[in-house]
Amino acid sequence: MLKNSLFAVSLSISILLVACGSGTGQEKKDSLLSGKITGLTATELYLIDLLKPKAGPVDTAFVDEAGNFAFDAQPQDKGFYRVTMSQQFALILPLKGGDKVVVEGDASDFSALNVSGTEDAERMIELNKFLREIANKGQALEQEFQQLANGSNKDSIIKVFRARYSKIEESKIDRLKAMIDDEPALFANLAVIEQMPKQGEDNIEYYKKVDQALAKEYSESPFYQNFHAQVVDLSRFSKGESVPEINLPNPEGEMVALSSLRGKVVLIDFWASWCKPCRRENPNVVAAYQKYKDKGFTVYGVSLDRTKQAWVNAIEQDNLTWTHVSDLKFWQSEAAQAYGVRGIPFALLIDEEGKVIGKNLRGQALHQKLEEVLN
Repeated sequence: MLKNSLFAVSLSISILLVACGSGTGQEKKDSLLSGKITGLTATELYLIDLLKPKAGPVDTAFVDEAGNFAFDAQPQDKGFYRVTMSQQFALILPLKGGDKVVVEGDASDFSALNVSGTEDAERMIELNKFLREIANKGQALEQEFQQLANGSNKDSIIKVFRARYSKIEESKIDRLKAMIDDEPALFANLAVIEQMPKQGEDNIEYYKKVDQALAKEYSESPFYQNFHAQVVDLSRFSKGESVPEINLPNPEGEMVALSSLRGKVVLIDFWASWCKPCRRENPNVVAAYQKYKDKGFTVYGVSLDRTKQAWVNAIEQDNLTWTHVSDLKFWQSEAAQAYGVRGIPFALLIDEEGKVIGKNLRGQALHQKLEEVLN
């Protein structure tokens, strides 16, 4: 799991903002963000800088009886800001001084809000509406599955529903790519790209596309800089690149070098007993190992555990019968530092010569790649 996330990180970088605004509740032509939402129960709305969410509001808008409000803050640099409209709904928008974003709608249906004024704001609303549609489809599919899950042909039902879910995910990725292709240089694409998988060469190309499109105008933005760091990590170990040596002790205390497996196709698997996503993926890796181990495939597991007992217990519990190493230094592991690992699970598939042929291949993608290179 990633240690950092674009909107979860709190960065200690100041942005010059006008002090708490003097919004009167009436829409102003020069307001950064204004609007009319009928039926609002709140009498005050607060503009929160997502770089410093715990620092308190950067501006306050008073809501009149008709639902009019206006924020007057003028941020020097573009960033993401949150306005909580109710306990269930918060509006997140990219804003910068000089913007004149207008929000209109009714509190009975926040999903139908109309937002206009900047391409960034409009793209953000488009994204949010689309993600709600995808979430609703996923929930409907889950409900349908639960009604059929206890039938006698459960295995075939699971297979059918997995295929249907995959189609929903594929349509989601296609739509996100279309948004980026439409206007790569929109700041809101930082939110769009966060919804994209971080594995797969084609997906990583879109991360690079957004990075390149935003680099010139937003190079000083903390939001962009955090994103750029992710892209740098994702861009490491491209196809054909040689990997650094790893030489760490196995559970018996014997040093085992990665290079000792030269001549085999190797999955370098960074994981840990405490990492739930890693443990969920382990059965898939076990299945791949059992299927392809006699064809020249093996796994070199690098644990980021802190205690030997937890590490060994997880190996036994998950039936991981391949090579394991660890220096039990958690995120300070020598191997993790050499490979720039910031989140796990993280895996590289290398060929017989130690060159990358795949990155973060999970689920069926790992099996497909092994089928391709070993058959």
